[in-house]
Amino acid sequence: MRTRTRRWLSAGALALMLLTIGAAPASATISERFKFGGQYDDVRWDCGYPMTVAGVDSHNVVIRADKKLDGNVFYSEEYRFREVWTAADGRSFTLGANAIFKNVKAKSLGGSLYQFTNNQAGQPITITDSSGTVVYRDRGNISFDFTIDIADGTFNPLGAKVSGPHPLLDLEVCKAVAPLTGSHSADHLTPRPLGSTAAGMGYFEYLPPSYSDAGTTSPLLVAFNGYGENGDGSAEALNNLLRTGIPRFIDLGGWPTDRPLVVLAAQHVEDPPGFDFTPCDGLPIWGGSCNMELQHDRNHASPAWCTTPDEIHDFISYAVANYNVDPTRVYVTGLSCGAFGTWEYLAKYGNEQVAAAVPIAGEGRPAWATAGCGLDSVPLWAFHGELDDLVNPQGSIETMNHVADCLGGPNERAKLRVYPDLMHDGWDQAYSGSLGDDIYTWMLGFSNP
Repeated sequence: MRTRTRRWLSAGALALMLLTIGAAPASATISERFKFGGQYDDVRWDCGYPMTVAGVDSHNVVIRADKKLDGNVFYSEEYRFREVWTAADGRSFTLGANAIFKNVKAKSLGGSLYQFTNNQAGQPITITDSSGTVVYRDRGNISFDFTIDIADGTFNPLGAKVSGPHPLLDLEVCKAVAPLTGSHSADHLTPRPLGSTAAGMGYFEYLPPSYSDAGTTSPLLVAFNGYGENGDGSAEALNNLLRTGIPRFIDLGGWPTDRPLVVLAAQHVEDPPGFDFTPCDGLPIWGGSCNMELQHDRNHASPAWCTTPDEIHDFISYAVANYNVDPTRVYVTGLSCGAFGTWEYLAKYGNEQVAAAVPIAGEGRPAWATAGCGLDSVPLWAFHGELDDLVNPQGSIETMNHVADCLGGPNERAKLRVYPDLMHDGWDQAYSGSLGDDIYTWMLGFSNP
């Protein structure tokens, strides 16, 4: 949905314009007109749950060369689209937009570099509920300048000026539509800043409606963040955790409230800041793997840029002592840096606390070098993007192949999923199940002992 809500940038028209810049002579005196669009339908998981999208769009584009000044090209466009997003339970909303781009100028700056000044007027985004009531409406003008090098596609924004109410420019659209098609999972999400509890980490707490402080215990899932979501554990910094992964889906109403897991998503603090990355500087690829191996070789000494095994161990100990959770059904997951920390934790502590683990896009080979077949004491399901150029996919592939060999071959205790078209991501796909992987049912199938 993020890309769809930015359709007012008109990537299609921009591409046509760039083709024309490269192909049309500056002396052209007639306009070129393009009409394109039509109906489409697909299934999207932008918000963490599947929605069927049925849409229609239309674009009318005029591209012309400046008669008076060679090197200038202009385009104008009128476009509109309307989409109906329907969740599995039949609830829906409508997303629509229309806008006019008038005489957007492409001025040659020499060679393949062009500068554009764009004034977009219209109604970029409107969201209505199933009854037709407008929930959100953007309107007004957005003026922005940018350059594009058409030789390599380099885009450089020069500034923007916004007039009129544009609430959706700064709003996560999935959060806006959560009352229309999502769950109420965000109502059960609470920040626990560092220092407000006895935990050594700040964290977000999700307690499902089935949770109670006494009586029947709940299973526990602890989740650890990537480097980009690090912070100081304060209430403000904890919001970094809502950018991606499980905390994001819970915050957006993309988490089923009948899922019984207590979820605690903890934030790593690089304290003090200053991890020395210089030994890995200049690597053309897989610098993340190199940096993770550095942290491993330094025995996770402070400052550590990724979550450490002791942090995970201590946080789980805190969680089991302070929540009414089942100590035999504790599960751990992490993405990128959090996945590396998960691997390292398993190498050091094995099945002392957890019943299953899901590391995503992390470097596991240092953990294998340390623990060897000791890693097979915990059921593992590892994920990685095959095109990852930051953390080597072999960090998951080689490690899981070794673990599977320890167990006599791939089985339910040693699973590996490599997403062929993904780079350093895959956590949203794994956590949402959009590509058919149900990690939650799998985890809940194990207990310890």
